[in-house]
Amino acid sequence: MILQSLVDYYEILARKGAIAKPGWGTYKISYAVNLNRQGEVIGILSLEKEVMRGKKTVSVPTIHMLPEGVKKSSGIRPQFLWANAAYCLGLPKENRTADMADDALTKWKKDKKRSVDCFEAMKEYHLNILDAVHTPAADALKLFFSTWNPEAAEEDPILKPYLETNLLTANVMYAVEGVFVQDDAAIKDVWDAYYNQPAVDAVKGQCLVTGKIASIARIHPSIKGVRGAQSSGASLVSFNAEAFESYGHSGGQCYNAPVSERAAFAYTTALNQLIADEKHCKVIGNTTVVYWAANGEKAYQDLLHSAFFEEDDTIDDKTLDDLFSHIQKGQPFDFQGVSIYPDTRFFILGLAPNAARLSVRFFLQDTFGHFIDHVRKHYERLEIVTPKQHRAYLPLWKLLGATVNPKSKDKASSPLLAGAVMRSILSDTPYPQALYSNVLLRVKADQDDSDKHIYKISAEKAAIIKACLLKNFSKGEEVTVALNEESTNTAYVLGRLFSVLEQIQEEANPNINSTIKDRYFNSAAATPGVVFPILLKVANHHLRKLNDKKGLKIKLEKMVTNLEGKIEMNDHPIPVRMNLNDQGLFILGYYHQTQKRYAKKEEK
Repeated sequence: MILQSLVDYYEILARKGAIAKPGWGTYKISYAVNLNRQGEVIGILSLEKEVMRGKKTVSVPTIHMLPEGVKKSSGIRPQFLWANAAYCLGLPKENRTADMADDALTKWKKDKKRSVDCFEAMKEYHLNILDAVHTPAADALKLFFSTWNPEAAEEDPILKPYLETNLLTANVMYAVEGVFVQDDAAIKDVWDAYYNQPAVDAVKGQCLVTGKIASIARIHPSIKGVRGAQSSGASLVSFNAEAFESYGHSGGQCYNAPVSERAAFAYTTALNQLIADEKHCKVIGNTTVVYWAANGEKAYQDLLHSAFFEEDDTIDDKTLDDLFSHIQKGQPFDFQGVSIYPDTRFFILGLAPNAARLSVRFFLQDTFGHFIDHVRKHYERLEIVTPKQHRAYLPLWKLLGATVNPKSKDKASSPLLAGAVMRSILSDTPYPQALYSNVLLRVKADQDDSDKHIYKISAEKAAIIKACLLKNFSKGEEVTVALNEESTNTAYVLGRLFSVLEQIQEEANPNINSTIKDRYFNSAAATPGVVFPILLKVANHHLRKLNDKKGLKIKLEKMVTNLEGKIEMNDHPIPVRMNLNDQGLFILGYYHQTQKRYAKKEEK
């Protein structure tokens, strides 16, 4: 189903002219060897661009449409019009230096010999394909291959300044007087004819994707760009041992899963394009996630991206409100001139690295409307009273950030947790228990540090606890957006009471360094029967310090009495211990009561 969905997506984009045709693909290129019409190297063109990665500016390759690259193996296999510097110029992966040790020099000589062999293979490949082409670009390229000496490549004065750069390891292509050779129409035509010629040893069979009788692909093109996988690419479909193959299909690698050459090209090209689209490809934990609509409209991707994965400056909260409202009613939604239909099929694929292969972490397929409605329900469960500067919708990365130690250098959440949380939201199933447990752990471990923007009980943590209680534990009346003053749930009321006792201490001792929250919060949540008698005794002492503020003192005393009365209504004493469910309610009660206190201060 995954391959079929990707092939269908490719065919739709192909009809729009928005994706590479068979024999072509998009590749990251850093440099171009610039030739004159006599085939002489006249310069190296840098094709890299500067982008912001975090707080740093880095140079990255640019994307170009080029002839499809061969799948690399341990042997020498040239590519057409582009490759690394060893194939394109005969340069080894490392620059030779005068102070090289003997073992390093021996290794360099071996690498140099291989790079010369690579260039010679590249030369033969190009002269064979371009033999009958006589355009200026083709003639210049043939002259270059016929006259270039790979043995002396490092001594070329034009190349010398680049030997200390990443030219030796980057992808390189060719240009003639500044014009890329792949743009030459005759060169394009000869490559298409060469690529589409039937293989002599082609195996015919029924394609499991299209159902048609066609030539079966022995090796599928590589999938590139999956985080953690090999940079040269990894396989989604492959068999490398007879133990994995069916009877009669041994030794054929992908013949065990017969996919036609056309379908293999289509699904890999579509998937590579999705992964290369930085705006619509997200890495969650160690899983690379791509998503697409069956009709090929990117507007669907834009909306899911902003609604679920990450904040987008081009799509504000009002747009998302309108989207959720229309989808909930089953109505089309107009977005940037595109009609978004709720019943459009939508796909979400998660891939993880696994040596030279890729593991499918999950593949979700449903209507776009259902996915968006599941996200809406998730946000409704997350909704909680927050400071005014908080965004209405909490994106996934920020939600997962609440489970990570804020003082840790690695801010990434657990890969397994990230994938499980995402699947639960998009499928509208219970949240993983680990999400709830990890947030409770962070509440217990973190301490307030406003200078570093670290808070023991942040809005994000409280929102996650609320969502988990609603979805996983079916808690209803006491789990509300803001303070529920009517609730008599013991755990929730104890959380409120703790907040009031903290307020009493702060009023009695302004600017105190260490509050009862710092000392007793964790134990109060876990073993309230042991801690609260102590806290109530201390509160009486603090109240006596407020004799000069009688109005405030009376108000706080009434609040304590009222909350104690709610606990007594249950005809049960303060519990000695509380389970994780009740601890979550305790934290929620504390958060709600504290937010109301701060809200009143802001109103004043």
